[in-house]
Amino acid sequence: MAKIPLGILGAFVGTAGPITGYIRDNQNIIRASRSAVTFKRTGSRAAQQEKIRLCNGFTKAFSGTGFFSKTFPAYGSTGTGYNRATSAIMNQALVGSYPQLHLSYPKLLIAKGMLPGAEEASAVAADDGSICFRFTDNNNTGTASGADKIVLVVYAPVLQQALFSLHAGLRRDGSAVLQAAIFKGYAVETWMAFLSNDETNASDSVYTGSINL
Repeated sequence: MAKIPLGILGAFVGTAGPITGYIRDNQNIIRASRSAVTFKRTGSRAAQQEKIRLCNGFTKAFSGTGFFSKTFPAYGSTGTGYNRATSAIMNQALVGSYPQLHLSYPKLLIAKGMLPGAEEASAVAADDGSICFRFTDNNNTGTASGADKIVLVVYAPVLQQALFSLHAGLRRDGSAVLQAAIFKGYAVETWMAFLSNDETNASDSVYTGSINL
């Protein structure tokens, strides 16, 4: 509780909300209050913080692009695509026990939805730094369409940077290319997925391997 013993224009002594007042050398000193709440760094809290750090290390490469709003459709749920992507990574791609937690890129999804995913998908690098993705045309499976758009992602863990395309071609093409020469000399992780032509639906992504460019 704070007091102003000499009226509204007098000295301010005590704590009120975010400020504290006291007298020193006949001067009224006002400063920000020190928090009365302290948090003990427990093992479970440290583990949770490390999980968040690992997830954010990946997702921040896509921040501000709207990528996850396309590749993680809401299907009537609340929240953002970015939050849905983070949740999927947190629940499926973190392996190990604290403090030896790490991301498993083969388990990590860059897209999640109800469209049929890619079959027999692979990725290989060319001399010019581009990466060619190949897969089997399965447009006769379930709700798949030959006009579904190909989504490609290349991520450099050391740089924590990503390249992607939301329309690298069509499912009926059976292949697509993403230019990744900017990552020459680095190891990259790769994925592919599909978006419906109207971009309201997506497939689960498929991990297509780690490549040294």
